Parts: sequence; structure tokens; C-alpha cells
Amino acid sequence: MDADTISRLIEIARYAPTGHNAQCVEWTVLGERSELEQLGGIVIDWMRWMTAHMPEVAASVHMDRAIARWENGTDVVFRGAPMLIVAHADQALRPAPAACTIAAAYLELAAPTFNLGGCWAGYFMAAAANYPPMQEALALPPNHLCFAALMVGHPKFSYQRLPLRKPPKISWRMP
Repeated sequence: MDADTISRLIEIARYAPTGHNAQCVEWTVLGERSELEQLGGIVIDWMRWMTAHMPEVAASVHMDRAIARWENGTDVVFRGAPMLIVAHADQALRPAPAACTIAAAYLELAAPTFNLGGCWAGYFMAAAANYPPMQEALALPPNHLCFAALMVGHPKFSYQRLPLRKPPKISWRMP
């Protein structure tokens, strides 16, 4: 993956709709293995904090297992992805959370056209939203929060079809 390809993906994502046409989404692209390992370690520190201070929440998402796997050398945070793309914006802007989420979804949908895959970095996003050491390490612009983050790389597997989906639940209220 080169910077040109990622720039093209972000170019596509910038056309995602934003409330009030705010166009407030900014991007940080992390592709240095040592930085990803450092951030992964901070996520695990956050999980340890959660296990000690909010054990019910930590247990509900099996943080103890994630910590153990990390300690045994398995990257449970970024799954070995070579790149993390963070969508962030000024937290004071009301459209920011939705705008970042929608833009990241556009990026994820466009990734396969470049023979790339994207996966939401849920553990990272939770730590980035709630753990001051992660916010400090991430070093986003002042007042910015991470509202979406995708691990991006070349997929290990190629699927012939999408996973099965439940039929939509629709309530019609029209003539």
C-alpha cells in the first residue's frame, strides 16, 4: 500500500454526506509498525484498567482473553494490519461523530476496488474515546476526537459472496 492509493481512498471518502455540509472530517494515517505496536500496548493497558475498575463491562467483551492473547504474542488489537486510518474531527461540531462514521464507511466500501480490505478497529476506538493515555499518544489536533478507525491491508482471504444477512425489518407508513 502506498500513500497514493490511501490518498485516493480518502478522496472517495470525502464525498460522504455530512450534516450541514460541514465537511469536518480529518484523517490520520498510521503505517509505522512500531507506532501501531505502541498504540496496541496502550489499548491493552486500557483493557487492564477496565478489568480492574469496570469488571462487568470488561467481562462482557472478554477483555481478559484479549489481554492473555496479547501477552502470548497475538495482536488482538490491530490483527497484524499494516495500516490504521483514523477519522477525527473537532468534538464541538455536532455533525462530527456521524460524519466521521459515514466517511469511514465509504472508505471501507471503496477499499476492495483497490484490492484492499478494511476492518473497524473497535478496541482501538473505545480506548481512543475513553482513555487519556491513548488520546495523548494519538496526538490529534486540539479538541479533536477519534470517531472512526479502520485497519487497512491486503486481505488474507478472498470471499466469493457477502456473508448472509437477515431480511430487513420494514414498517411501512405510506399511502
